[in-house]
Amino acid sequence: MRVAVIDIGSPKKDKKGKNNVGWAIVGRKSDCGTDLDKCVKSLARALEAGPLALGFEAPMFVPMREKPESLTKARCGESKAFSAGPGATALVTSTVVAPYVLRRLREDVRDATATLDWRDWPGDRAGPKQMLLFEAFVTNQNGSKDNRHVEDAKLAARELYSRLKKKRNKSDVKVDKCFSILGAMMLRTCWSRDIRILSESCLVVRPS
Repeated sequence: MRVAVIDIGSPKKDKKGKNNVGWAIVGRKSDCGTDLDKCVKSLARALEAGPLALGFEAPMFVPMREKPESLTKARCGESKAFSAGPGATALVTSTVVAPYVLRRLREDVRDATATLDWRDWPGDRAGPKQMLLFEAFVTNQNGSKDNRHVEDAKLAARELYSRLKKKRNKSDVKVDKCFSILGAMMLRTCWSRDIRILSESCLVVRPS
């Protein structure tokens, strides 16, 4: 089993050759970097070898509420609302970055399966080509300017890896009813054909 996280940001490099993407994979064979295409290839190898949990560091579902004044309020467990500046920026960027990764990964490992059902994942019989998708929620203020995105990804990946090893699956952010952005991405990139996934929230991992 391996756990991977992609810190969402613009893949476009600046004049110094740097971008705002960071990714990390932890487990038997760890890997990390800032190149999105290399990330996809590394994810494909990990998925071929065993179960893989893949997280995106951006809001992956939003609440559906009854009162207009509460529509943009924070989800239960959030310190800042998903609709606030950083969350909103990450959400918008994720709508192009995450589908790119999922589409490329679907092309590389065509017979793999994906789920949002984290409660008993990976279970006793999970094997290769089985993937859990989740949301990472972390802002690391201690990482250096050059590797902050990679360090954020490592923090979240290590947190979930530790929880799964101890079979302490829990989500740090919850809502009663939601619209699943991640579910919509799964439908669009052929990881799911079940429209009910649009109503399914995903696991959210927030390192302490």
